[in-house]
Amino acid sequence: MLKKGLLAVVLILGLGSELNLKAQQNKGLSTEQIIQSRYHSFSDSTRSKIDNFFNYHQQIGNFNGTYLMFSNDSIIYGSRGYAIYSNLDSVEPGDLFQLASVSKIFTAMSVMMLNQDGYLNIDDSVHWYIPELENKGVTIRQLLSHTSGLPDYFYADYPKGFFPEGQTHMTNEQVVEVINLQGKRKYTKQGFYHYCNTNYAFLSLIVERLSHKDFRTFVRDHICKSAEMKYSHIANFDSLPLVNYPVQGYNKWSVFDDNIFNGTTGDKGVYSNVFEMFMLDRALKGSYILHEATKQEMWTPQTVTSSDGYYSLGWRIKYIDGKKWVFHNGWWKGFRTYFWRCLDDDKSFVVLTNNVDGRFLSTLQMVHLLD
Repeated sequence: MLKKGLLAVVLILGLGSELNLKAQQNKGLSTEQIIQSRYHSFSDSTRSKIDNFFNYHQQIGNFNGTYLMFSNDSIIYGSRGYAIYSNLDSVEPGDLFQLASVSKIFTAMSVMMLNQDGYLNIDDSVHWYIPELENKGVTIRQLLSHTSGLPDYFYADYPKGFFPEGQTHMTNEQVVEVINLQGKRKYTKQGFYHYCNTNYAFLSLIVERLSHKDFRTFVRDHICKSAEMKYSHIANFDSLPLVNYPVQGYNKWSVFDDNIFNGTTGDKGVYSNVFEMFMLDRALKGSYILHEATKQEMWTPQTVTSSDGYYSLGWRIKYIDGKKWVFHNGWWKGFRTYFWRCLDDDKSFVVLTNNVDGRFLSTLQMVHLLD
């Protein structure tokens, strides 16, 4: 495994071919200088405002992790705190974090790719692709928009002996099995928003069956490689145990152990860092991965989630000061994550944390840091 310092260097160098990296490396530029050759620094006042925000939240126990903020060719990134608390191993900007539910945007993008290429229609019945699912009235669009009414497999009733002896990680096929066993009281009203991780486990399974690829491989080949995300991946804890990851998830000083749900894909499980998520942001500015019409459909509100928020197809939406922001936040076993993009201005930010002590960071405050 690469040492963290070297990993950070390599990841920063992955910011894209537009940097003409090979020529710049030959000039002996540092990684920070390479970034500055393409992107500008914020003004002193804005840098101070951003630094003060993360310093304050670290001091009160609200922030331990990494961040990158971008606006109109200006960029700033940094880190605070520890990757592994037991040995006071400092976290670095290039470290990989579990994205938690920010992973759902990778699933949605995968489905929308198959939709634009004619392999499926998002208004198709899920039953066509998962015929063993006993509920035959759910569509792919309802999975994407969390309006399926299906029970969340996290909170399902598991019969005794459901998991074979010795099994450590659940599969997406087992998600289908356990949903078929749930009584009516576990369902919500179809057509209405109800956030449910089952939806995205099913979408992952559909991608696998249509592409004839493991979902981890599909995302690597069709999203990560296209966006030059060299180290981003969907975790497979059977081949690389959770304990071997250089960043662990915490609640205060207690690390979250592995659990049976860490085997499913689609709803969580992507590991990335702020640099590579910024590369995804840049890739989504173009139409190589998803066509413009596909992106517009993906970012069209489908259902109301709050007085000022919507869920589209794998992304949340808010209008702030008349500007449209598409985003997803996440929480999973010590990791809190934020990936926000403004469609009306060239602004974005990525914040990855690995300690759930304290409250969530204010996303509205982070948006206004870029004013």
